[in-house]
Amino acid sequence: MAAAADGAAAMTEVDTAVPDSSVADDGTRSSWGRNRILLSALAGAAAIAVVACAVVATITYLGDRSRESHRQALVEAACDGVLALIDLHTGTADDDMAQLRERSTGAFAQELGDGSAGLAASIRDSAVNSDGRIDSAALASESGESGVVIVAASAQVGNSGSPTATPRSYRLRVTIDEVEGRLLMSGVELVP
Repeated sequence: MAAAADGAAAMTEVDTAVPDSSVADDGTRSSWGRNRILLSALAGAAAIAVVACAVVATITYLGDRSRESHRQALVEAACDGVLALIDLHTGTADDDMAQLRERSTGAFAQELGDGSAGLAASIRDSAVNSDGRIDSAALASESGESGVVIVAASAQVGNSGSPTATPRSYRLRVTIDEVEGRLLMSGVELVP
């Protein structure tokens, strides 16, 4: 009887065992097993694609922010330079000219250097007081680290010949170049 009981227990274990459905009777993988492997591979590929898209989107976003920041810096440099050009006062003529030279480079800086002492003396002799302000500015173009900015500005200008301040309007095309990490005016011209 003990032998019959052992045989019945062995039969029960065999009957309750779950067969591996991924392997067919002939030892090859069944359709379900192949599909499971294919689904796993597709899920892995999809996860890699999502990560790649997230990386590309992040790099694009950061690049756009950097370009926009640089464009804004070009406009700000042009505004600072124009303000230094039109906001001049008798009592601070030398300092005003020094500030203008500090914001300039290239041909424009050379022109200022050649005549800035005479210009400061002329401002003092004529008792010029010009209170300038920037009305608007926009980037017209950019190329690498340089840009062209159109600046609309105005000033209340008085001098010894006309002590009552009169309004002046300016529309200027300002070229900005990056020199040793600084954005400086390299050209200024009136726009009709």
